[in-house]
Amino acid sequence: MKLPEYDKSDVVMCYVSTKEEADTWWLLQKIMQDDKLLAVPRVDGDMMEFYVLDDINQLQSGKFGIFEPSHECEKYVPKGGELMAVPGVKFDESCNRKGHGRGYYDKYFGKYGKDSFYKVALATESQIVCELENVKEHDVAMDMVLTEARIIVAELEADAEK
Repeated sequence: MKLPEYDKSDVVMCYVSTKEEADTWWLLQKIMQDDKLLAVPRVDGDMMEFYVLDDINQLQSGKFGIFEPSHECEKYVPKGGELMAVPGVKFDESCNRKGHGRGYYDKYFGKYGKDSFYKVALATESQIVCELENVKEHDVAMDMVLTEARIIVAELEADAEK
């Protein structure tokens, strides 16, 4: 909530967390309370899209048992510059991300442009490793990783090494 990117954003794209991920249920409520447009993902076929959520009660159990917006919600088409909270299984000190293995976020970034979003991964310290193995060219790194203990920004760490 204290990030300047959050303050500047009229739209926040945010995942709905599962038990294995950093909790976002409180964040979804806060985004709506702050009168920001909230867009959450839903998987349709082998693609993921984001939909505008007006009320937490519009969430229903979807694919893989993950809560998703109902089919009554309006599709959100990104305009560029949106703040996006991104889930993952593991992250590294360079802000690389390992997802759940189905590639939904990487495909989404491929469709709309990875640089169109300010990508913030929400994680716990237990999900952070020094370096992820097998990072592929199509894997999209985050702009920032937030944990309960720190903020990891890849560019700042790279500058500090110079």
